[in-house]
Amino acid sequence: MLINKRKIIRFFCKPKLDKEALEAYFHKLPSEIDINWFRDGKYIIGKIEADGYKFMTQAVSAKEFVEMVNDALFTVYKIPEDYFDALEKRRFYPTKEQFEKLNDASVKKSQANFIKEVELARV
Repeated sequence: MLINKRKIIRFFCKPKLDKEALEAYFHKLPSEIDINWFRDGKYIIGKIEADGYKFMTQAVSAKEFVEMVNDALFTVYKIPEDYFDALEKRRFYPTKEQFEKLNDASVKKSQANFIKEVELARV
């Protein structure tokens, strides 16, 4: 419930973002991340590696999994929450084939390489 309140507050009271800080946070993120994932019941569980960092996340759907990977990555790289929305359009995404595997419940495990978009989001 707290997360939803924060999103509502940010929607109506958008913080003023510093363009230089946004660029610095964008360039702080790695250019790609490697993910080994598997299904455990209804969950997709991913082991993520990025520039020496290793962490895990989980989700129920493929779309939610991509969101959770990005949220975890932003947290690990200490990107302030105010900048999440500005960087949202430049998050890490799987290829079409990798996303189809995540959506296919018959695929029990696989690996993916999410790549960062190269164009910086506008403030």
